[in-house]
Parts: sequence; C-alpha cells; structure tokens
Amino acid sequence: MADALFTRTDDAFLPSELSGGPWSPEHLHGGAPLGLLAAEVERHVDNDQLRLARLTVDLLRPVPKAPLSVVVDVIRPGKRLQVLQATVEAEGQVLTHATALFLERVATELPPFARFDSDTFSPRPAGEPRTLMDLAAARRRSGPTPPPGLHSTVEVLPVDGMEGRGAGRVWMRLPVPVIAGEPVSPLVLAATLSDFGNGVAQLRLAPNVGCINTDVSLYLHREPVGDWIGLDARSRMQDNGNGLVETTLHDDRGPIGSVQQAILAMPVYRS
Repeated sequence: MADALFTRTDDAFLPSELSGGPWSPEHLHGGAPLGLLAAEVERHVDNDQLRLARLTVDLLRPVPKAPLSVVVDVIRPGKRLQVLQATVEAEGQVLTHATALFLERVATELPPFARFDSDTFSPRPAGEPRTLMDLAAARRRSGPTPPPGLHSTVEVLPVDGMEGRGAGRVWMRLPVPVIAGEPVSPLVLAATLSDFGNGVAQLRLAPNVGCINTDVSLYLHREPVGDWIGLDARSRMQDNGNGLVETTLHDDRGPIGSVQQAILAMPVYRS
C-alpha cells in the first residue's frame, strides 16, 4: 500500500492508488493535483514573509494515473506581492492550470468592525474518523461503487448534511503526505482538501446524475492550524446544468478562508 499521493522522481511525479478519483479508475481525484500544485508553487516562492492568499485552478482535462510534470513560472515577482502560474502536464499536454497569489504578512492593529465574524462552526465531533467512501456506502441503497482513491484516504468526521441535497458540514484531515518524504504544509493541506466541497455538498440530481466541478478557487486569509480543517459547503444549480459550490473553511481557532467551485451536471461512474 502506498504511503503518499505522489512519489517525486528526477523528472516526474508518480501518482499512487491513494490519489484516484470516484468518477473513473483511470483518473485522479481533483484534490490530488491541487495538493501537488500547491506544494510546487510554495517551493518556488523566494520570500518567507509571503503567504498564499489565493489559489485558482482550472481542471482542464482529467488527470490520468500516469507520470506527471509540474511547470512553475513567477509572472509577477515582488517583496509585497508575488503571482505564480503552474501547470500539471502529461506527455506534453496541459491538464490543469493554476495561478497563485502570495501577499506579504503585515502586522496590523484591527478595530472590531474590521475583523472576521466569530466562528459558529461546530466543534469536531467525537468518534472514529471515517472516509467519504465509507459514508457514501452506508447511505447507498443501490448503484455502482466508485473506485478507491483520495476520497477513501482522507479521514472525515461528519457534522450534518451530506445526503446528496447540496449541503454538508464535516471535519477532514489528510493522513498521508502529498509527496512521499515531504511534510504537508498548511497551504498544501488546505489546497488538497479544498476540492472536497463539491463532494460534501454533492447535488444528487437523479439516481444516475451527480455534479463534477471544473475549477477550484481557494482564498485563505490565514494559514490553518493543526491537522483538521472544517468544511461548511453548499451547492445550488440552474436548469442549464450549471451551478456553484460555496464552502467556508475553518480550523479549531475559527474561519480561515473560503472556496468556490463551478459545477456541471454529469452521469455518475458506472462499474
């Protein structure tokens, strides 16, 4: 059994079975390339006084379980602000495209009206963590079983929702590294888990129709603290088959950021 989502080699990143997605046994979960991109853009920032404020990723094509390369370019260097772009590629084809905005940390006295609202998210429930795949199987009366992958690796403490009606609240953690032998930073953790808003607030439009997300825009106003991140997610859709997932992210100290995902109606995976 693999112990990380990817292994770094001299010229590629090799996905493990832990990085797979629920829609096809041949493709990765969206969170896997997000975590990989976050790790690589963070590695290319040359100023430790900067922190990630935004990571926007377009999921252009399914990412195969194949050797992958990541290309990173600094397109706006600076002491107070840097913008990087990065791509995940396989056999010369761009599969995902990302832009990352890093901002300077500036110690600032805040009046009460400028602060984020007090956190009202539920504390982490007691009990043994489960996986999204286990939770789905417990609720599934019939239909195909998705292949294993990141959704059966990430650990979950459910709060409420997650019934296919476009709302859910959970606490999640990643029990393995994104890249073998490399620590998971707060940025990489948040990026990897940010793709799960669509799963937590999945809209089950019909027995064989769900929703895929085509992008992820992650905003962080501070780094998460600890191994667990809370997701409070809500999805809605128009009758043109297009919709939006909005997720608020939390840690044990309060809110840390938000995620938006554009979604598209899609038949579910069939075994």
